[in-house]
Amino acid sequence: MANPLHTLVDAFRNLVAGSDDFVLATIIETQGSTYQKAGARMLITNGGECLGLLGGGCFEGDLIERSRSVFTSGQAMTVQYDMRSPDDMVWGLGLGCNGAVKILLQLLRADQHYYPLSALVEAAESDRNGVLATVIESAHPRLPVGRSLFWEQENCTMAPSPWPPELNATARQASADGTPRIENHRLEGLAVGVFYGPVRPLPRLLIVGAGADAAPLLRCAKALGWRVTLVDHRPAYLKPERFPSADRLFHCLPQTLAEDLDLDRFAAAVLMTHSFDYDGRYLKVVADSRIPFIGLLGPKARKDRLVGSLGDKALQPVGRIFGPVGLDIGAETPEEIALAIMAGILAAQNGRQGGQLTMQTPFCHA
Repeated sequence: MANPLHTLVDAFRNLVAGSDDFVLATIIETQGSTYQKAGARMLITNGGECLGLLGGGCFEGDLIERSRSVFTSGQAMTVQYDMRSPDDMVWGLGLGCNGAVKILLQLLRADQHYYPLSALVEAAESDRNGVLATVIESAHPRLPVGRSLFWEQENCTMAPSPWPPELNATARQASADGTPRIENHRLEGLAVGVFYGPVRPLPRLLIVGAGADAAPLLRCAKALGWRVTLVDHRPAYLKPERFPSADRLFHCLPQTLAEDLDLDRFAAAVLMTHSFDYDGRYLKVVADSRIPFIGLLGPKARKDRLVGSLGDKALQPVGRIFGPVGLDIGAETPEEIALAIMAGILAAQNGRQGGQLTMQTPFCHA
């Protein structure tokens, strides 16, 4: 399952005191083939810089221009781009997708700690699920367009006044199925349209083995927004200068791995100590966790031996162990292998087999 928040999380963490306001651009509705789907977000700075992408460059320039009025007035607004017309002169923007997208622009104020972005970041980094409810249409004076409320799944109390009482049930449903939605409510006889955007924790990758080939895998995972922990039984390998972008470097022996780390927080693990003995010892621990993807380097015969070494527990991780790990893209260099591994992890997460998109769908996501 994709998580488009990592760019915003990194941007938020890099903010310094005295930073300017931002405009948060959120896709609230799409039709047809579009680069991103509902729930995708990006930031626009006062200087016209985009942090993130919503249209792959199709309409970001126009969004920057429209955001200027939001910076000036402080009032949220929605904009729509319909790229389904064969007449390119409709917009004159050279749009490349064949769909329609509606985007909400809302001001994030520095003096309000950039809420609701601050709430999204805190939830995403602390592994909490939630839903961001945002008013997108309103006839109610106390719920203007752009007003947001972060609903936290672990603390799902009733929505405060003046929010619609149905918000709690709708947010719970959106959080459960992970699907953004727009719901029209009636509040004191007045119409209020609310966009419900689920928020998921940032995905975490566990790399076991801090050899030279772990560095490109780390870089690839970080580029995709994953939080990465590197573990090794050899403390000399865990030099911060070797892995400057790692979220955590941890010296840990196999027998204490489950005690030292909450393994169930990880969405994937790749065992790459290049030692059959140590890969097997770590595998026995990881197989007892609920990590849904366990990757092993080397040929299938090596994987079969490692799985066989689990003994009576060999059937427990069936369907979760992938070896050789990664998609078959003809990878040879460490960087190509890292790309193949992360592509394989993403394919498994999204229930895909991999393969050329030209055989299935257009370039833009359908």
